[in-house]
Amino acid sequence: MKAINKILISTVACATLASCGEDYFDIENAGIVSNETLEEIQASDPDAILEVVAPLVVGLNNYTCEFNASGQATESNPCHFDFGILGLFHCGDVMVDDIAFTTQGSGWFTYDYQLDYWDAQYVKPYVYWKIFYTIIQRANEIISKIDENTENADLRAYRGMALAYRAMSHAYLAQMYQQTYVGNEDAPGVPIILTTLEEGNVEGRATLRQVYTQVEKDFKASFGYLEGWVRPNKTMIDEQVAKGLYARICLVTNNWDDAITYSKEAREGYPLFTESEVLSEDGSAFSNINASEWIWGADITAETSTAFASFFSFMCAFDEGYGGAAGNYQQIDRNLFDQMSATDIRRQLYVNPGETVTATYSDGSKVNLPTYTNLKFKKVNNWLADYVYMRASEMVLIEAEAKAQKGDQGGAATTLKELMALRDPSWNRSVATVDEVYKQRRLELWGEGFALFDHLRLKKGINRAYEGSNHLSTCRYTIDAGSWYFLYQIPQTEIDNNAALSETDQNPEPTGSKFQ
Repeated sequence: MKAINKILISTVACATLASCGEDYFDIENAGIVSNETLEEIQASDPDAILEVVAPLVVGLNNYTCEFNASGQATESNPCHFDFGILGLFHCGDVMVDDIAFTTQGSGWFTYDYQLDYWDAQYVKPYVYWKIFYTIIQRANEIISKIDENTENADLRAYRGMALAYRAMSHAYLAQMYQQTYVGNEDAPGVPIILTTLEEGNVEGRATLRQVYTQVEKDFKASFGYLEGWVRPNKTMIDEQVAKGLYARICLVTNNWDDAITYSKEAREGYPLFTESEVLSEDGSAFSNINASEWIWGADITAETSTAFASFFSFMCAFDEGYGGAAGNYQQIDRNLFDQMSATDIRRQLYVNPGETVTATYSDGSKVNLPTYTNLKFKKVNNWLADYVYMRASEMVLIEAEAKAQKGDQGGAATTLKELMALRDPSWNRSVATVDEVYKQRRLELWGEGFALFDHLRLKKGINRAYEGSNHLSTCRYTIDAGSWYFLYQIPQTEIDNNAALSETDQNPEPTGSKFQ
């Protein structure tokens, strides 16, 4: 069996949909249905397919925040970096210059911060590949079980969700295993997988043009299937989430018109955070899926909490995790912090110069947090802080950037002002450039998993070596845009076992010093 098949094999973690009773699903045998039986069910009672598909949908949703999603954790190597897709996005955030480390910390994200995890033999390229191709495989299983012409509203929605997941995953894979789309349209991207394991899915590297064509096709098909469907909770992809995900990818492909259209539609009904919400003492704006601005997220419960192996373990300075009591405080880059005006309320999400903020840990110890330590992600008892995947502010920023990219700087300013009126009362510009919108993206979405992808698509390098830098002294890199240090090689197991790939298909090693 080829590696792409090996990587995609995994069990389905199932739970009960909020709208259904506990006896609704046969969890033990969810999804284990022969093609012959499936055809019989479809012929006799199409709605009965719900009992087969619904647990698979729940399992796919749960997988996005599952500990050890890659299956690499062992007793001796617990892989605390592996807590689902937000763990992958956090890897990206620490690879550029928005987050500063002042100590090497636990090691779980240290090599990412050092940009030393690109090699085909290393675990991170494998984990990223494994998780997103597992999502694709699970999505394909759902798609294969639902008649494309079904009139059942829930089945249509499940097919739409699966299409959106498949599109999202192909797009995120393309961004990490090849240079950005624009200027590299015919460069080799990643395998496009549209079939289930049983049907066979060994594929070589499709071009970026082919990958993003399929991504757009899947997203736009998902809109029709999801239209009008009301989801039971924010953990599930609905039409607006799918449109928001597509709008993200439109920034990569420079499809400015679609970026404007779909980002506006994605945020309808989701009001932007007010000043009091952003600065709430309990930090619920960034830790509670029920917060008004959240469009999509993961609801972390006692059953799904992964404690030390979690996003908040690394990001919260007030808890017992790696970013708190262990002392690997996650700081905002000083240069970026200094770009905020004195009236920007977001300055209060960090320890300001000359300010004293004290953390008290369960053993009674007290620590004055270092300057620039983030206070954005706050402690929630019992590690029950939720994960934000999408919120309305991002959609405002997408719309504003797309307008600026089209040359409509006045329109960009008008859109951006919706956000800035709630963040910085002194911001009152009549025009907004692409760089101004980008700066506000970095400040508004700091720590939420966008930094690397923005650096890649906008062809930005990094500079951690400026005077007064708060980055770890051994990692004060200056690296140009387009460096292969920012990307991954294809996992060696895939090269070795996929008949459609060979060493000639491998990405190059990065060249040149990180210090310039």
